[in-house]
Amino acid sequence: MRGWRSLYRLPAVCVVLATGAVGAWIIGLVHRNPLDQRCARARWVHRVTPWISRAVGASVTSRTAIGAVPTGAGMTVANHISYVDVFLIAAQLPVVFVTSTEVRDTPVLGLLCRLAGCVFVDRRSARALRTQIHELAALMRDGVHIVVFPETTTSHGNTVLPFKAALFEAVRLSGRPLWVACIEYPATERRTAAYVDDDTFAAHLSLLVSHPGIASSVTWIAHEPEPARLDARALAQWSREAVVSAMAGAPSE
Repeated sequence: MRGWRSLYRLPAVCVVLATGAVGAWIIGLVHRNPLDQRCARARWVHRVTPWISRAVGASVTSRTAIGAVPTGAGMTVANHISYVDVFLIAAQLPVVFVTSTEVRDTPVLGLLCRLAGCVFVDRRSARALRTQIHELAALMRDGVHIVVFPETTTSHGNTVLPFKAALFEAVRLSGRPLWVACIEYPATERRTAAYVDDDTFAAHLSLLVSHPGIASSVTWIAHEPEPARLDARALAQWSREAVVSAMAGAPSE
């Protein structure tokens, strides 16, 4: 049965990804202004990602524990388990993802990230990172909603790694609000969903499309309308504690 699923799901994933890539490439030809191009690509990815989720067999439940969901410019931070997380969040609203320069140079994923309008940061260079923080702040001031995975890597989903504080400075400088989301997969499906260790994109995708289906949830668990009142380290700690509490079933503050 797994083989049969792969036979129809894998071509569907390829078709949807190719459609998304071609659409993003066309947007790059139509919109020459970098900001307009990035915003148009974010809207396009928002439209395409539900189809990608269906193709890989991932269903998503979106909910809020705080009576509100993100709208407009700002930053969302979340725990990170898999590249599937990107599809889940992008389906909620048009966003621009922040990822590493290492991902930019990865075959397939790097190309897709470039076409999606991702911002690439080099955490190995303090000087480059300072410049990129100001660029991210400028994007938010210009109306863009940024998504950061501050663990800076993926996990198996049964724990939350430390949140790196550096990029929280961008939302402080922007004057825009900070949102915190918790991404979860059922315990029985975490191994299939998790993109970790030495997994290659092709091998993990093959595993994913052969699975009966992956249930997932995105829950908005915390909101700080004035992040500048805290320093970056405090924001990172507060955000991580909110995610840890949500995963443990405790109410967020």
